[in-house]
Amino acid sequence: MILTEYLPVIIVGIVIIVALWWAASFIKTLLREKKGQITCIHCKAAAEKTSHYPYLFLIPVHFGKHYADPEKFLLRNMHPIMSKEQIPTGQRACRLTVFSCPHCSKQLVEITDFLQVRGEECPQEYHTFDLDPFRPLLESWERNMN
Repeated sequence: MILTEYLPVIIVGIVIIVALWWAASFIKTLLREKKGQITCIHCKAAAEKTSHYPYLFLIPVHFGKHYADPEKFLLRNMHPIMSKEQIPTGQRACRLTVFSCPHCSKQLVEITDFLQVRGEECPQEYHTFDLDPFRPLLESWERNMN
């Protein structure tokens, strides 16, 4: 018997294994989100929410527009706001949530880019980054709050 006779079976088996692994990680992510957790970008463990405030930021993006290199764009363009009433019609905003990973002790931020439509938040994009580059923005938001 030649190995090439079994090659299609081997390929299908590998594809099935990869699909099952992807589905399992997707389900794990959904379950973590229901518990108010995210997956750590460093060690893949569950990170717990540690935010004290609902950090809101306005970004200069309107309905239907996209931006490249989200981390750099958001760091340069996020402006603190205190409430959703400060969001102009058709302009997007971000909600920033701080998380801490108990496994590797890293701190993360999850940024939810949303468009407010009739008082409801319509999420446009989700991003997870290290906290350190965003720390000055959080401090700025806290200064504006007081």
